[in-house]
Amino acid sequence: MEKSTNNRSTLRLTVLIASLLGLILTSIFLSRRSVNQIQETSASIYKDRLVPTAIIASLNSKVYQKRLLLESYVLGKTDSGGSVMGSTINRLNRQIDSLLIEYDKTKLTSKEAGQYTLLKQRLSLYNQLEEEITAKLVNQPKEQQALFVGTAHTAFGQVAQTLTELSSLQLTVGERLLNQSRGQANYMYVLTALQIGLVLIVGLNLFWQRY
Repeated sequence: MEKSTNNRSTLRLTVLIASLLGLILTSIFLSRRSVNQIQETSASIYKDRLVPTAIIASLNSKVYQKRLLLESYVLGKTDSGGSVMGSTINRLNRQIDSLLIEYDKTKLTSKEAGQYTLLKQRLSLYNQLEEEITAKLVNQPKEQQALFVGTAHTAFGQVAQTLTELSSLQLTVGERLLNQSRGQANYMYVLTALQIGLVLIVGLNLFWQRY
């Protein structure tokens, strides 16, 4: 009778320990998956948030550089002719096109994709106005100035506004990814605490059974 009781007790202990070990292994697996998710989130923050932010900053710089060059040309602050100025602006436009290609390779949300399409449209319009000022109105300074402070000024403001909105979207999405990473870290803490608790339970049961 005593032997049967011991056998049942040993069986229950074995089942309990096996169950606890199974839970520990499961929690370890979940921890590893959570670590992978944190790594993916960190990579996304760099690749799809920080890199595009740097690209937008470069785009902003190139666009304003073009505007300042055009201003100097139209207001007579430079001796460069229309062809020289046009060549300089074309070089900056090629650099802007390269930046846009790099930006297009990043992961964009639906809102970012919409703003990106709008940016390309507005840049195209502004580039046409620049070309008109530097090529078609070379010998018409009054018309150049009127176009520069009128339609071209409005088009430039729209381009700058779109770049600002893209920057704001980068911050919004980046903050969401950061909060997601924090949630995964908290989840890791809970799993770690569970693993420690399960190990303690197994240890106490072995100790209790032995003594």
